[in-house]
Amino acid sequence: MALIALAVVPFAVSLLVCALMIRLGPKDAPDGGRKTQAVPVPSSGGVGVMIGIAAAVAAGTFIGMPFPDWLGTPPLAGVAAFAVFAGLLGWADDVRSLPAGLKLVLLLGAAAAAVMVGPQITTLWIAGTGVAIPLAVGLVGAAAFIFVMANAVNFMDGANGIAMGTAMIILLMLALLLAPDAIYSAGVRLPGVLMALLIAAVAALAGFLVWNLQGKLFAGDAGSLSVGGLIGGASALFAVNGPVLVPLTLCLPILVDVFLTLAWRARQGRPLMQAHRDHAYQLLLRAGWRHGQVARLWWGMTALCGLAVLAGPFAAATGIFGVPRLPLDVIVFAVMLVLGAGLWVRQRLTLGRRLEAAAAQ
Repeated sequence: MALIALAVVPFAVSLLVCALMIRLGPKDAPDGGRKTQAVPVPSSGGVGVMIGIAAAVAAGTFIGMPFPDWLGTPPLAGVAAFAVFAGLLGWADDVRSLPAGLKLVLLLGAAAAAVMVGPQITTLWIAGTGVAIPLAVGLVGAAAFIFVMANAVNFMDGANGIAMGTAMIILLMLALLLAPDAIYSAGVRLPGVLMALLIAAVAALAGFLVWNLQGKLFAGDAGSLSVGGLIGGASALFAVNGPVLVPLTLCLPILVDVFLTLAWRARQGRPLMQAHRDHAYQLLLRAGWRHGQVARLWWGMTALCGLAVLAGPFAAATGIFGVPRLPLDVIVFAVMLVLGAGLWVRQRLTLGRRLEAAAAQ
């Protein structure tokens, strides 16, 4: 029954609601720039994802899972509230195109409010050691990461399957790491209800991807902001008792592209708030790669980060595979960061320069 409530129900509901959004949802029109579609495409598929997760919560509650107790009280209440708010804000933007500055201010305020009743980090677990930090620092850090991930996933939502498919893999890995029997270096068991919620989100995203991978429906800001916020919030909850570098490692395929692209645009004197096609995945699309090829590349990089975490810090913390207690969370994060940044720089110096030269002619 739990499998049906957490996997079958959200998948089926998301699939059906997304089918309705194809008929009734707002249309995302091409703009001759960042948006690569040739004709208007239905958007706000994220509404289907959110309703799919809500259906899983209702089904789980019906069979006796303690969703109401957890979703209505800290710390999960703050994360759930932010995801819902971000989804509604994104839907409003999909329908009416809100000013970018207003969205950022509202998201930042919502992230700050979320951590006041959500994840409050007072210890950073790094290399198997807990480092005490002031509560204010933990609150600012958690709010910043929730805000960053909501926007980062939104920035990456420019090719069919890439943002939501990558997010699905991140959430799946977090769900595996949040299994009720997983004990980390902090020696504290993490809540199984959060794991159940993430499984439901994975299933709902799978229902959306059935349509998205065919190019029939976009997630819109309703999907990217809410799912990105859920990743950020779940990561902050994980960091309360688990190695903080684990969720950061999982998110590297998104974060490396977003931050290095913003840094490159700033260095070039280009406006950071303006829509563009300078991300690494957009360079590949401009070079003729198909959406599916680009999405599979990012899925593969994210899965590689997940497997590195599962075979590294997670194995060391739980004592499986006989792995010695080395600072594997630091090692894995550093290796994946250097690898990702190196690939980004190499692409920018080769493909990026060729595309810039061709555009200048």
